[in-house]
Amino acid sequence: MELGTTQVRSGAAIRYDRVELPRQDGTVRELSRKEFENLPLRERVACLIEGTARFFLGQVPVAPREAMGSR
Repeated sequence: MELGTTQVRSGAAIRYDRVELPRQDGTVRELSRKEFENLPLRERVACLIEGTARFFLGQVPVAPREAMGSR
């Protein structure tokens, strides 16, 4: 089922489908949503606290707060 650009699965909206994590050497590590969610919790939280994670739905940037489901 589609609502605008956000798909709905089992009642949960898909807020992002990929994440970019900049590395210190200037390159970017690109992860699917599943890959990001499979990172150790400590690494995910560090990316959020540091503000380095960039979330996207397709090519559209998504605010981290929105991606994580906060209102």
